[in-house]
Amino acid sequence: MTRVIVLGSRTACDDDAALEAVESMCLDAEVVMAGRPGPGLVDLLDPDVPTVLVDAVVAPLEPGSVVEFALADLVERAGSGASVSSHGLGGGQALRLVRALGRRLPPGTFIGIVAGNTKPGQGRSSAVSTGLPSLRDAIGAAVHRLAQS
Repeated sequence: MTRVIVLGSRTACDDDAALEAVESMCLDAEVVMAGRPGPGLVDLLDPDVPTVLVDAVVAPLEPGSVVEFALADLVERAGSGASVSSHGLGGGQALRLVRALGRRLPPGTFIGIVAGNTKPGQGRSSAVSTGLPSLRDAIGAAVHRLAQS
């Protein structure tokens, strides 16, 4: 079965977008609402379980845009200094840690929604709210694709 690991924080505006998107979905997958696990994310990544990692991201793109790439590509992006998370230790850095520990990465996909605002205490931006249906579509398609492989 595919595992969907969802990152985010309820207190930091757009950072809860991934959590909200997955909560409203009926997925044929194991769903882990991980919040902000930091290095604990490493323990959630099983090399034998296809994984979809979902998060809000900070990127030089239009807020509400959805980005998607292979987990292995997320490792490379994290190594390039490109920010792909709104967290201090994001998914890319955790995947780099997996490799540094000599573990295999799970097969899978990273899906992110570009955050417009991640400051605590403020409401979600309208652009991210508008992008939630696209985020849900991308998550559903990734789960289906991984289940078929």
